[in-house]
Amino acid sequence: MKLELIRQNKLKITLCREDLNSYGVNVESISKKTSEAQAMFFSVLRKAEAEVGFDYSNSRLVVEAMPSSGDLVIFVTKVDNEAEQRLFERISSRQENMQREARPQMRSEAERRREDGRASFMVELTSFDDVVEMCHAIPTYFGGTLYSSEENYYVTVGAGMEKLVAEYGRLLDEGAQSIIEEHGVPIIYRRTFDIIRNRFKA
Repeated sequence: MKLELIRQNKLKITLCREDLNSYGVNVESISKKTSEAQAMFFSVLRKAEAEVGFDYSNSRLVVEAMPSSGDLVIFVTKVDNEAEQRLFERISSRQENMQREARPQMRSEAERRREDGRASFMVELTSFDDVVEMCHAIPTYFGGTLYSSEENYYVTVGAGMEKLVAEYGRLLDEGAQSIIEEHGVPIIYRRTFDIIRNRFKA
């Protein structure tokens, strides 16, 4: 087990297969949020509090879990920023449905892009504030899907938008975009620019 305090409010947990076995859990049980998985999670959080000073008391936690080269990587973020807090509160009731329903749709869109030549682009941003700034800077665009993966945010845009969004982050190649679409956590589906502009001030 490896515990890393990325920021004061963000913890990275890396669990190998032996760690998971020792808690009697696997990736499937974690995705289903079984009682064993929850017990493992809070045991690890207590360990992180003691070893790296990650104080999770009285905080809302956003948890992202993804497999990585045979390990399981879990990012735990304390949502202290008011803008992020409002966003996650509004989507929390829909998060599981979004992950279950949006992923097959997004994969089929990637397949259709290959079949009929349509293209989209993805930009990587290092903070939520950058996402807000970018959305306000392009007031005529209303689409886009927002993802979170590790400590960064990712937004898809349609063809022709790449030069505009490149001013705010790093454009990903098609392979990297496919990885985020497959393994990233979707936060807002298809209406990122519209929703962000209406809910958050630049």
